[in-house]
Amino acid sequence: MIERDPVIKKGLQREIINSRALARFIQATDGIDSSLDSILGIIRRYPRASEGAAGTDRILGDCELTMRSKIGDLAVEHGPHVMRQIAEFAGSIKSTSGENLRVVVGQRSIRVIAEQKALEKFRETFADKEVVRYSENLVEISLLLTPEAERTRGIYARITTELALNDVNLIGIMCCSPESILLVEEKDAPKAIESLQGMISEQSPNREHRAGLAARRSQAESIIKRTS
Repeated sequence: MIERDPVIKKGLQREIINSRALARFIQATDGIDSSLDSILGIIRRYPRASEGAAGTDRILGDCELTMRSKIGDLAVEHGPHVMRQIAEFAGSIKSTSGENLRVVVGQRSIRVIAEQKALEKFRETFADKEVVRYSENLVEISLLLTPEAERTRGIYARITTELALNDVNLIGIMCCSPESILLVEEKDAPKAIESLQGMISEQSPNREHRAGLAARRSQAESIIKRTS
């Protein structure tokens, strides 16, 4: 039960959950045929922290956070002409001016993520039946981790759990270590940025790093307000 509930697990690790109260809760909700003291003994033996968790926190303390607003997400069906159209669209992207393009090829569809204005025009080149899904008004959050992240277990679980605990719904995630690209709805972006920056600043030993994160948080929130 502890393993499948990130709120309880994190509360135990932070030592902010009363073990006896948790034992009573488990006994009542899971219908366990065992004494309260037996359940309490198991809870007290549950590992509160590990070397892996410490390593994850240290790496997260060194990561960098950036964001872009007004992003679109287009999924189209596979077809012989689709990749050719995507290649032509990629040629029109002005990477020197800060525009980016993400392409994810799946078994049933191809997903294209780019600036909303440009993607709207690109969507018009497909027939309605070829468009699987289109989402707009998204915010792309990029987490640049250290190269050590790819050798650390649980790094992405830590990130997604932090967002879930703060009631942020992920529209998409692309893990390409050492970078993680997160897509969230514009309404969830302030919560996502706040929770991720809080996670980073808590683990960062560098005071200047924490100050820089706070400044970027303020800047990010003002960008979202201007584009809303």
